[in-house]
Amino acid sequence: MAARLLLLSALVISPAQSILQTATIDVLLPGVPTPLTLLASQASFGPSLVSYTDGHHLSTSSSSSRPAGVGLIPSTPPSDDPFLCNDWITNKNTNNNNNNNDGEKSYNNAALLVPRGQCSFQRKALSAQRLGASAIIIYGSLSSRYALNVTNTTNDDGTSNNDAYTRNDYTMEDVIWPTDKQDYDCSNGQAFIPSNVFEKMNFLTSPGGYVDSNDEYLIGNSENNVCVKYAAANDDTSSSSSSFVSSCESQRCLVTGNNVTTDGGSDGEGIKYEACCAWDFAIWLYQDTTLSKEEQAEVTIPAVYITMQQATEFLDLMNGVNNNENGNGDPIVLSMYARDRPYVNSSAIIIWALGVFVAWLASYHSSGDYRSYAKAIQMKSQWMARAGGVGGAVAVASSSTRRQGGGGGGDEYVDERPPSSPGRGDGTPRSRSQSRERNAATASAASPPSENGERTIYRGGEDDAAAVISNRSVQPRHQEEESLELDASHALGFIVMASTSLLVLFYFKIFNVVKIFYAFGCSGAFAQVVLYPLLTRIFRKLRWKAPMRPMECLSEENATRAALNGGCKGKILMCLYSFFGPMTHLDVMANTIAYAVGGTWLYMAFTVLHPESHLFYWIVQDIFGACMCITFLGTIKINAIRVAAILLTVAFFYDIFFVFVTPLLTKHGESIMVNVATSGGPPKADPSWCEKYPSSEECKGGEPLPMLFAIPRIGDYQGGSSMLGLGDIVLPGLLLSFASRFDEAKRLMGLVSGGSGRVRNGGAGVSTNKSSCNICCGCGQGRYFGPVVVAYAIGLAMANAAVYLMQMGQPALLYLVPCCLGTFVVIARRNGELNDIWENPRAIRAADALLFGGTIEAEDEDDVRTSSLLMNEGAEMT
Repeated sequence: MAARLLLLSALVISPAQSILQTATIDVLLPGVPTPLTLLASQASFGPSLVSYTDGHHLSTSSSSSRPAGVGLIPSTPPSDDPFLCNDWITNKNTNNNNNNNDGEKSYNNAALLVPRGQCSFQRKALSAQRLGASAIIIYGSLSSRYALNVTNTTNDDGTSNNDAYTRNDYTMEDVIWPTDKQDYDCSNGQAFIPSNVFEKMNFLTSPGGYVDSNDEYLIGNSENNVCVKYAAANDDTSSSSSSFVSSCESQRCLVTGNNVTTDGGSDGEGIKYEACCAWDFAIWLYQDTTLSKEEQAEVTIPAVYITMQQATEFLDLMNGVNNNENGNGDPIVLSMYARDRPYVNSSAIIIWALGVFVAWLASYHSSGDYRSYAKAIQMKSQWMARAGGVGGAVAVASSSTRRQGGGGGGDEYVDERPPSSPGRGDGTPRSRSQSRERNAATASAASPPSENGERTIYRGGEDDAAAVISNRSVQPRHQEEESLELDASHALGFIVMASTSLLVLFYFKIFNVVKIFYAFGCSGAFAQVVLYPLLTRIFRKLRWKAPMRPMECLSEENATRAALNGGCKGKILMCLYSFFGPMTHLDVMANTIAYAVGGTWLYMAFTVLHPESHLFYWIVQDIFGACMCITFLGTIKINAIRVAAILLTVAFFYDIFFVFVTPLLTKHGESIMVNVATSGGPPKADPSWCEKYPSSEECKGGEPLPMLFAIPRIGDYQGGSSMLGLGDIVLPGLLLSFASRFDEAKRLMGLVSGGSGRVRNGGAGVSTNKSSCNICCGCGQGRYFGPVVVAYAIGLAMANAAVYLMQMGQPALLYLVPCCLGTFVVIARRNGELNDIWENPRAIRAADALLFGGTIEAEDEDDVRTSSLLMNEGAEMT
């Protein structure tokens, strides 16, 4: 089995698509009841913003009791220090503010709007706090992308002159221009500005070089923006101005410092200066490591960042309110708070319910053979009761181990003794394919097929439709599957195979191979579990029998005849028959649809960026995963609690080791399980880079491998998915499947012994009449399946809760194994059946003998008779 995946219900390492704007700013204008809402990114320093509940309303309480960031008045920095980067000016203004001098601006209960640039974010926040502000809002600006090289400020005589605020002899060589790709991208819009227009802009004024008056030339979507007026067309079909407006989302451009020489034109000849579209995204306000620890800890006001477009809108509102002579003097009031997101997302509850449902369904489906046989006995009992009165029911026990002949109506007895069990004979795992084929041949001789291709286990008369039941051993090949019974060696081999798979994926990063295997493997399971039964039901409703008949070209007779005649056609037909066996048109239709869906899913996995956010992708992935679990538990079985204990104990420590221990052993402290589960871990590139160039190679990674259930988080702006690994279903599911088959085997043997199949508690002798409860979940007294399913649900819920409480991914088997295995052992001990189920329960051996036939040893013949007697004691007699 492929590498096991852990439970990642809450902490999903999502691909780094952008810097998340985790803060909200509500701006309430005078006389306007509805606030303007802006989204902002929070700083990594300072206090966190208040919660949505505390900050969503504008507080009217006193400032002493008002939460931080709520009910603030927006304000601008001092005119002599617009960037809040000059400590000397800040200290002077701080003293004036503390002394409340007349004419000095007060910043108490204010949120300062400060442009980005000239110094670190944390230094700006510290300066704002010293001025008395309650919060700081840093906004993006074109000026922040320019700087002057103050390291070159040296006089001709060699004396130092490093005062960036007073020097006025800068040249164009001192300008530090914006950085390509980081600050702008010419592929989003490019213009070449004539020199006479370029000379109107100023890049040499201290302290930053760029002056705000340049904005009127570089911002907007009209020809006032020189980048719109002088833009270079991207193609021959569009004008240059429309090309820039449509391709540059920010509607802002930066002069790059690059220039070209032209031959001439209407704007003159000579040098033209390149300008390109500026990026305008949220950024992360990181800490300033150059500050002392005392200065870093000194910041106690919240800090957020808004983009250039948001800042323009906000500042325009402020200027409009301040210039409104007809206003009543009420200021703009704003509140800052953390964006609302549910602590426990509903998708985590849905993924929990989905995991429990699939585990129940797959385990319940694995015991379908026993239920089908028991149903046949019940139907025969009812028919014989109607036909022969009271004696009909008694005849069931004596006739249930024989099948009627199909030709002359005489009884033909079939050897139905159980085959040798694993661990008691040669120790090899048992495969039921040969016994099913032998049994199918016997059944074919005993009873001819009906019109719909089904066979009868018995025949009471030509018109006895109730006596016809489906025999899976003679159905088309899609239902003829190997059934492998695990033993202790398989349980120990699990740790080797799973660990090897995990390490290969961790070191060689061949995650695309897993996607290919998953797509094609699950497509076959999807055809078998969903499409074939669905199409069969549809065609039977339509009474259309042709698609369900075998294809003549792939029959054994035609394939053999073609092969004997020689030629390429004969070889191809024989090869197809050897590989696929007899096929019907229904098989072709089901597999064609299934592999078409799987191919589409695989195409999206390779070509679509972050496909897990697309509805089709994750729904198909979940359906495929459920089908794979059903197929797995229908094929792989455990028939001894000893084997289950070994397997689950090994998986228990395996899960813990690769989640919690491997970070201590790997070079970079990575958890191997988490790394593999997220396709190599999160992207290596900075999130701001990945927002601009999401298809970059450095931005790949973080996508969960498809061997899991995934449901996108509902109502969460941070995105991500709630996930549950398929291994957390199939491994405990082996124990659930064992419980289901053990319950059904006891019920079957009770019917064979002449009872009703409603199993009593071995000691109490109390039966239950809730047949629907017994059939659906096995929750009657003395049964195992229902309580173990409940234990699985509790264990999975505990793992989910641990994810939220510990804020880290959890190995789900840490909680599932004790719950499921412990519940099973406790019930078995209470029922006095622990010794019986420890190796191989007699009820399952006897039930397998009835269904699959085979030769048995003398000691097993005694087991069959003993099991019948025991089941007779534990069944309510009719």
